[in-house]
Amino acid sequence: MFFIRQACPEDVADIASIHVKSWHAAYVDLLPKSYIDHKNSLSEKTKMWGKLIVHPNVNVWLAYDAHHHHLGFIGYFAENNNYEITTLYVLPDYQGLGIGSTLMKTSLQNILDATLNARFYLWVLATNAAAINFYKKLGFIENGENSEEYYDDIKIVDIKMVRQTKHLT
Repeated sequence: MFFIRQACPEDVADIASIHVKSWHAAYVDLLPKSYIDHKNSLSEKTKMWGKLIVHPNVNVWLAYDAHHHHLGFIGYFAENNNYEITTLYVLPDYQGLGIGSTLMKTSLQNILDATLNARFYLWVLATNAAAINFYKKLGFIENGENSEEYYDDIKIVDIKMVRQTKHLT
């Protein structure tokens, strides 16, 4: 059994820890090890989340169990009626239990309760078939846009996925 609530500044250390552990597990077979090591530092993630959690346009939701252990989180950035889902991570041992889906649905419904005509989008690694399929099950579709980054002569491509605001269930 798990629960969902909005995150607060006191949650930064746990969010950073979940981010590092889940990010590593998600990308270990998809990105070069040197890239993961360079981009996935607990101290850097802690600093990053310390700034983001208090930003007025950032909203973060946490999943936790009956013992108040944090299991996963979702974060999004809001600008006008555009909502970019920037992070959705669940600890590897808790994936496949519906936590990610519930985090997504809870946070999006919260937005829809407060905002008419909200537009949702996210960027996902083009080679991350598991994540792409997960997002498709939640109603996201690829819109044809992509973003490229080079790291040690390796091209890393993210694709943009968008979601209509209707039918969140």
